[in-house]
Amino acid sequence: MARHSLWAQRSRFKILRIALSIGVIAFICAAGYIGTLLLQRQQALDPLGRGNVTWLVAQAPSEYAKLEQRIGAYGMGFNAIDAQEVQLRFDIVVNRLNALHSDFLAEFIASDVRNRNTVAELERVVDAARPLIENLDDPGTATQLLELLAPLYSDLVRLSVDANAWNAARVNAERDDLFRLQWVFAWVAVGLIVCGLIFIGLLLFNNILLARAHEQLRRKEDALQTQFHWFEAALNNMSQALCLTDAQQRLLVCNGRFLDVFGLDTQRTGQGASLADLLPAHLLPGWRNEQVPPSTLVGDDNMRAVDEHNHLMDDGTILYVSHQPLPGGGWVSTFEDITERQQAQNRIAHMAHFDSLTDLPNRVLFWKRTAHAIDQMGADQRPFAILYLDLDRFKEVNDTLGHPIGDALLRAVANRLKSAATISELVARLGGDEFAILHVPQKDTPLDVPSMAERLLKSVSQPYIIDGKEISLTTSIGYACAPEDGTSSETLIKKADLALYRAKEQGANTYRRFDPQMEEKLLRKRGLENDLRKAIELDQLQLHYQPLICLSTMKITAGEALLRWDHPVHGAISPAEFIPLAEETGYINSLGEWVLQRAFQEAARWPEGMRISVNLSPMQFRDVTLYDRLASALLTSGLPAERVEVEITESVLLQHSKANEETLRRFRKLGISIVLDDFGTGYSSLNYLLSFPFDKIKIDQSFVRGLPSRSDSFAIVQSIASLAKRLKIATTAEGVETVEQLHLVREAGCTQAQGYYLSRPVPASKFRSLVCTHTPRSIATFSDR
Repeated sequence: MARHSLWAQRSRFKILRIALSIGVIAFICAAGYIGTLLLQRQQALDPLGRGNVTWLVAQAPSEYAKLEQRIGAYGMGFNAIDAQEVQLRFDIVVNRLNALHSDFLAEFIASDVRNRNTVAELERVVDAARPLIENLDDPGTATQLLELLAPLYSDLVRLSVDANAWNAARVNAERDDLFRLQWVFAWVAVGLIVCGLIFIGLLLFNNILLARAHEQLRRKEDALQTQFHWFEAALNNMSQALCLTDAQQRLLVCNGRFLDVFGLDTQRTGQGASLADLLPAHLLPGWRNEQVPPSTLVGDDNMRAVDEHNHLMDDGTILYVSHQPLPGGGWVSTFEDITERQQAQNRIAHMAHFDSLTDLPNRVLFWKRTAHAIDQMGADQRPFAILYLDLDRFKEVNDTLGHPIGDALLRAVANRLKSAATISELVARLGGDEFAILHVPQKDTPLDVPSMAERLLKSVSQPYIIDGKEISLTTSIGYACAPEDGTSSETLIKKADLALYRAKEQGANTYRRFDPQMEEKLLRKRGLENDLRKAIELDQLQLHYQPLICLSTMKITAGEALLRWDHPVHGAISPAEFIPLAEETGYINSLGEWVLQRAFQEAARWPEGMRISVNLSPMQFRDVTLYDRLASALLTSGLPAERVEVEITESVLLQHSKANEETLRRFRKLGISIVLDDFGTGYSSLNYLLSFPFDKIKIDQSFVRGLPSRSDSFAIVQSIASLAKRLKIATTAEGVETVEQLHLVREAGCTQAQGYYLSRPVPASKFRSLVCTHTPRSIATFSDR
């Protein structure tokens, strides 16, 4: 504090010294300027004081009168006056006229209009008299001249009198100005003296400040010594290994962690030790790594670049190595053990393209490989097939024997499919009990899908032993071939899916190829299309709401709006059936607008702060009016945008990503939260967590379902929650169906939970009642049952 005060005082006095210096310079300049003005005023006063103006003007009437006299005498015949004498006097008058036009008399002449008129009249008279003077011997010329000259004499006399008065007034004014300038000069001199005295005072005070500064420096040196010990303690307690080297890579400073990581002792790492003798070449700063991007180059001469890379040690430890160049030469190098972090990132990266339950490729990877097969087909005319598989009666087995056995059964099926597949076949799990196989035969090998399908059916239909229980299971297969059935991923997959449903309709453990004659399913589909368009008018659609529970308070903080369709003929139709139908027909926009309006109106009646979560289909983002529809629904309902969450899947960002991202950013600017749904099921890529600032991610129930029986499921959930926390993103665990799962997702770090254990989706009236009665105590009591 004292140092700060001292420096503040020195800064203020430095400013004062600068100000005084400027003042002294200003005073000196002012003194020089005023002295110059005094000299100029004195020089201007001299001719005025001597009456030069008065004398010059007074000569005009005198010479003018003499000219008149000479002309009169010449006209009367005096022999003493001749024509040359008259001419001489005329020339003298002309000379006096020219004097009146001089710069010296210009100010006086211009000061009065009468003066200007008199001079002008004199010019006229002189011009008129000039020819008469030349012909003076002619009779009557002298008389004409006298008549011409006579009227002007009185004006010249008046001009002389005015010149005398004007000159006297100018002399008095110049003397007054000179007197004032002398006083100003005196005050400037006083100012210079005062500034000099202040300078002397400042010098004395500055000496006092210097003495204080020396004392403070001594104290600061003691403090720095103390801080050095603190710095040394902090350096040696860092989790990272650190060393500082000079431009010749000689060791200057290193911490204890550096010695531990590389197994060095203090004798080898003394100050000045060569880093090249301590570390491998590829760990040294400045190592010419071709993978270092050119943008990291710091200097063109030494090619010194920021080097950041991972290094695998012999014992399996992964080090994050960072070499930062210093401006004056040398490096700061840090080495951090990121083994656990890297393993977690690798697991999550693996999850982006592989199914977490079966470790098969997921939907994202399957689509990529399919797109590649289409490209190859165009290049070498190689046909391929896409097979869709759906396990028969799996839901019945899963509901009867439980989810753990169901998951184990899915893994067993995946293993059999991988074993039955050849090198030319990619097996993927698309979700649930749905699998897909991309069959690309070897070059010059015919496409024989029926043989492959028979092989798969036989392999899957063999009995399974799961947890001591024998389970019999079959599968149905639908497939489509390229290029006969289509040349795009969407077309082939859709046709394979249609063939799968046809196979299921015809019985279990069978396969069917897509047939253009599959009219039965299409007829139902078209019938549902027409019925869906009338469903809103006929009041067949309802919204149910499933609570989202905050795991820190165990209170309901939001409700997810879920659409239900009660068909008068077919009964309750699954959203998995009619939502894709709405997307395909384009009716999803009208349907989505109805959902937004109904959900927002209902949420506006909920307690303040209770949020509403709505799902938006990827197809809705193709509608350029989506933002306007949502904003209109908010305005109509009066619901604050901050209480709205919009859930999307990765496919929203896969298609028209730039336009869709811009729409999402407009939502966020409005105050709406953006949620990434189905994280980890194949529609969840880590790249999108970086490309868009999501507010929340929903961990798919397939991960939660493995709790508590599978430790890897807990590790994955915990890794996702930890990653989201670092990115400041909330997490919701979906599909919580047991109290153990509730406790584990809370322990893993999830912020919210959702699932049948907490509450099934309920109608709006029951949801409002549930919000009022659902307290932390009631949940705790219910959880213990």
